[in-house]
Amino acid sequence: MLPTLQPFFQGPFREYGEAVTLSHTPDLPTLAHQFAEVNALKNAITHWALHEGIDSPRALASVWHMRYCVRVLPTMLLSHSVLNRGLPIAAQDVQLCLTTQRLMLRTCGQPFIPGSSTRAKYHPVIFTHFAPLHNFLSTQFGIAERVLWSNLVFRLRQINTTVASVLPDASGLQQDVRTLLHRDCWQDQPNPLFRAQRNEYMAGGKRVRGACCLLHAHPHKDYCGDCPKRPEFMAARKTARKQMACSTKSFSQ
Repeated sequence: MLPTLQPFFQGPFREYGEAVTLSHTPDLPTLAHQFAEVNALKNAITHWALHEGIDSPRALASVWHMRYCVRVLPTMLLSHSVLNRGLPIAAQDVQLCLTTQRLMLRTCGQPFIPGSSTRAKYHPVIFTHFAPLHNFLSTQFGIAERVLWSNLVFRLRQINTTVASVLPDASGLQQDVRTLLHRDCWQDQPNPLFRAQRNEYMAGGKRVRGACCLLHAHPHKDYCGDCPKRPEFMAARKTARKQMACSTKSFSQ
């Protein structure tokens, strides 16, 4: 794990910290290079998914992505929002070990300027790490990027709740996550996280995701509790889509 985050990843949380570490093999290709070369990363993802019993290209990409998010987001959130330390997280600066699936960084980063905005802290995470990753998965496996952004929103909420529950002061983290999910644009760039959470809807007092993550394609999994494909949510889904369509039409007139 990163030395700066060792105090946070103790006991049952240790495995979350071990998914991101410093690189000791500078000769390995960067993640951006793996995107461009295609075959090695694509084959590694496919091999992992087939071992799990998933053979649908879209499903294997989405389930792998859900696992990737839960492995890397704790480190990103703790460093950027709690330590206020920016990690060198761009795809051209990181390495992904295809055997261990560990993300490897060159350094532990640098402190942010005091008072840095959420946009300043997370723009690289969203637009230089996850955006190119989503483009790669969509291009190579046919999974819609909206599904991947929905996955990221789900994991962001989940990990924020877990991390905040054990911090003495989680106000900075929670403010950053609120901004990540509810700011529609950053410097005239549409915020894909905002768009993903906007497609969610309520059914029976429960938040339902706007896109299915396809986890039910795993032979030992079922529909998630907030999956839009669950029978009890299907009628509400149709109503929500009609309402969103009417809202969009009214806005454009």
